Amino acid sequence: MSIGQLRAAIALIGMAIACSGICQTLTVTSPTEGAFLGQSNQIKFTATGVNVEVLIKAKVEGPGGGITNIEGNFTPNADGKVDNNLALNFSESAPEGAYKITVTGTRKDTNVVFGTAVINVTVDVQKPKFLQFNPTNNAFVRGIVPIIVKVLEGNFKDYRVQINNQDIPNNTGTTLTNGTFTVSWDTSGIINDGNQTISIRLRDEAQNEATQSVTVTIDRIPPSATIVQPLAGVALRPKSNVSVAVDVQDGSGSNMDFTGVDVVARTLDGAYLGRVSRSSFKNAGGNTMRWSGRLRWTKSLPKEFKIVVNVRDRAGNVGAQQELTVRYK
Repeated sequence: MSIGQLRAAIALIGMAIACSGICQTLTVTSPTEGAFLGQSNQIKFTATGVNVEVLIKAKVEGPGGGITNIEGNFTPNADGKVDNNLALNFSESAPEGAYKITVTGTRKDTNVVFGTAVINVTVDVQKPKFLQFNPTNNAFVRGIVPIIVKVLEGNFKDYRVQINNQDIPNNTGTTLTNGTFTVSWDTSGIINDGNQTISIRLRDEAQNEATQSVTVTIDRIPPSATIVQPLAGVALRPKSNVSVAVDVQDGSGSNMDFTGVDVVARTLDGAYLGRVSRSSFKNAGGNTMRWSGRLRWTKSLPKEFKIVVNVRDRAGNVGAQQELTVRYK
């Protein structure tokens, strides 16, 4: 018998052993070809037509020539079937990129390989990252609120935005524009003003998740302003500076800051004279903030003019304009 004939005979014997009665097969059901894998995964497989214990081995080849071998021994059920899995885990520092997984099934009694499967996958062990988001924590909002999120993730899958753990219209999506997505939240459906929680979930193709929760306050009530100084109807000394104090009330004192108070001097017919310089902005008790400032006397000031106050809170609500006529003796 020639060497070629001998090899053929050995191959036939191996096939006869492997397929005595029912042909043995190995099928990998997960991961599938081209799948993305994260840190925790399973190689799910089915072996059929086996009547002895089998060794299932997975050779995992990664970037840079790194190789990991995982294996396990499995006993078939009464139907000659093994339906099980091997755990395949990657650390957070594992190289990302293309991997090849070669799974083999071997009979323990003869050491004959009865099945091989090769799967190419991409490993991604990093969670998506929030680069920017708006509104920020503790912001005040009203009306239609654009929730804008900038994301860093090369294998982005989808996002989901919820308000108080409840879905809102058009709150999910799968695409980014320049790494950014926007969800519009209509606050008109919420009856009472107050704190609300915005929850944002990001997910990549490897099922890595990142979440961010932001607490905001709905405020739809405009602020009000009262000019408490100078006193109405009291004439000032000639050439004196004008001290100005304005009490601003809002649903929450924290919803007002000095940038929302604009105090200017105008002629009686509305021409601009100058801005009153702010000196302080302090809590005056409860939900009242006191804005204090001073207008320096100059030769250009007429003997009679008016102080005009406009206020806007951090949610964008605008209060009614207030005016006070100032007169020098």
